[in-house]
Amino acid sequence: MVFQSYALCPHMTLYDNMAFGLKLAGEKKPAIDAAVKNAAKIPHIDHLLDRKPKALSGGQGQRVAIGRAITRKPKVFLFDEPLSNLDAALRMKMRLEFARLHDDLKTTMIYVTQDQVEAMTLADKIVVLSAGNIEQVGKPNELYHAPANKFVGGFIGSPKMNFLSGTVASAQNDGVLVKYATGETQLIGVLPVNTKVGDAVTVGTSPEHLQPDAGEYGVTVSTTTVETLGDAAFLYAESDVAPDGLISRIPPLEKHAHGTKIKLGTQPDHCHLFNAEGQVFPAAT
Repeated sequence: MVFQSYALCPHMTLYDNMAFGLKLAGEKKPAIDAAVKNAAKIPHIDHLLDRKPKALSGGQGQRVAIGRAITRKPKVFLFDEPLSNLDAALRMKMRLEFARLHDDLKTTMIYVTQDQVEAMTLADKIVVLSAGNIEQVGKPNELYHAPANKFVGGFIGSPKMNFLSGTVASAQNDGVLVKYATGETQLIGVLPVNTKVGDAVTVGTSPEHLQPDAGEYGVTVSTTTVETLGDAAFLYAESDVAPDGLISRIPPLEKHAHGTKIKLGTQPDHCHLFNAEGQVFPAAT
């Protein structure tokens, strides 16, 4: 059975809201009382049962909805973007609540979200959908480190993967050399499957792997700004070969003035290569 929680009735106490489904199912009062109290303990709302919904914070209301679902003892929970209307701090707190709830109940949970941070932190397995099609299924780290296509690569990760356009300059069994419009190159450690010199391709690499002065490979860019987050910083840059711009994770105290020309590159085994259809080339073994 899949149970999706419905809106709370504003005129009923939380106890009555949680008991409502059991009453409709014909359960007796002692069984209802025990089920509600036991269910309320799991999301830590047992001290709120005499309140009405208007007296709750956003996070408390979310926990009440979960508690009401627990009273029905479903085999599967369905959560449809449950945190979308909460502020950032409360979303982080509720993510921890969902993770703890899953550990406590040992029950299957299907969690629908457009927030890839929620997907990465909560899921044992992720199904990435686009236009109704399944793009990839796998564990969070599998999708992050081995995306099946450009869509998955651009969706999983925060900040998202960098994409640089180029053409195949040479293809060997140990990798593919990509040439950018600037004349610079990048070696990618992938197998040259069904490709030839001159084919249009896209290089993909995560911000933590795209680094200044990374070696002989890379592309010259113009810096725009540095976003400092305390424990890290993100360098933003522009290049004709990257229409969406580029992001590099750098040390928090590193400085780059606006408009500075620097070279950003990555190691051959820290990037992906996508063909014109957006499919990834298999990694070289």
